[in-house]
Amino acid sequence: VAHASAMRRERGRQGDSSSCERQVDRVNLKPCEQHIMQRIMGEQEQYDSYDIRSTRSSDQQQRCCDELDQMENTERCMCEALQQIMENQCDRLQDRQMVQQFKRELMNLPQQCNFRAPQRCDLDVSGGRC
Repeated sequence: VAHASAMRRERGRQGDSSSCERQVDRVNLKPCEQHIMQRIMGEQEQYDSYDIRSTRSSDQQQRCCDELDQMENTERCMCEALQQIMENQCDRLQDRQMVQQFKRELMNLPQQCNFRAPQRCDLDVSGGRC
């Protein structure tokens, strides 16, 4: 982990991503994490009915988009936000298939919130945990 944060600091000097890091730290990414987990868990969740689940999921999505919108440079910092979400949820993903699904949903998140998706965004978590 120390290695990854040292690399992040290096990038920060070049492209001012250190301020992105601060912005990502300030927003609450939990609704985003919950929204994506709900999407990939789908039918495994034991909700009363499909309607309740879809409503709850869209609420989470709206809260997630609102949080991402709190960042000053939302589109420039989007990749850092996505990486942080991946890092936070990594240990909850049980197998490679789930990791792939999570990454796919994560990359769709900016469009769901009407933001531009980052051009290149490496979602691999340091240490190969995910």
